[in-house]
Amino acid sequence: MSMTLVRKAAKATVLPAGVATRRRPGDVVILLYHRVGDGRGEIEISRSALARQLSWLRQHDRVLSLEQALAGRSDGGVVLTFDDGYRDFHDEVLPMLREHRLPATLYLATGLVEGHAASNGRPRLSWDHLRDALSTGLVTVGAHTHSHSNLSRATESHSEAEMRRSKDLIEDRLQVACRHFAYPFAVSSEAADRVARRMFASAAVDAWRTNRLGRVDLHRLGRTPVLSSDGWTFFRAKVAGRLDGEAWLYRALRRGPWGKG
Repeated sequence: MSMTLVRKAAKATVLPAGVATRRRPGDVVILLYHRVGDGRGEIEISRSALARQLSWLRQHDRVLSLEQALAGRSDGGVVLTFDDGYRDFHDEVLPMLREHRLPATLYLATGLVEGHAASNGRPRLSWDHLRDALSTGLVTVGAHTHSHSNLSRATESHSEAEMRRSKDLIEDRLQVACRHFAYPFAVSSEAADRVARRMFASAAVDAWRTNRLGRVDLHRLGRTPVLSSDGWTFFRAKVAGRLDGEAWLYRALRRGPWGKG
């Protein structure tokens, strides 16, 4: 059996328990996207899938900016977030955001921008691409460390260096405040948490967790990964907060979906 079928079977197994975790009035589901293209990785979805998802969200749900969501709107909704920052964000995602007039947050690993570290052979974003995104009024840029560093065992000094470099580059090159942070690989540590609370207005860390009205720690925001194995049924279940139990699959595997396959 292929890994995709295994993942779909696992989603189907935990879906009935989603009745208990479903989104309620005032709750916020923060969707976590990575890449858009034709790759085979679990975190790369097709352009057609994203287009269908965004069109459906615009018609059937309430898509909020991250700032609106953190302000505690009583009616809740969905937030769109994208991690890392490859060229596909500008070339594929941004035109769809413009078409549907939907806000989104890009958590940028600044080392992936042209002129910095290698980007695994993928086409890079430039600072001009990012300025173009900001000019739409739809995109907020947050920090995602500089080198996409795993902070689960990082010292406080290393965590601060990674967060500070990312934040400073964004603010210097784009001339905007960088108020929000997301942990690479959705993992943190006590040391990193202390730094994030000093430096940012919010931090996203927990995967597969709906943010409940009145019970939100702004520095431990939950996000729901959108994966290539979701298909249409499981995507809508995630928007409804009914697939938080997918976390148990990856805990059992002792890995996230961020790798290949």
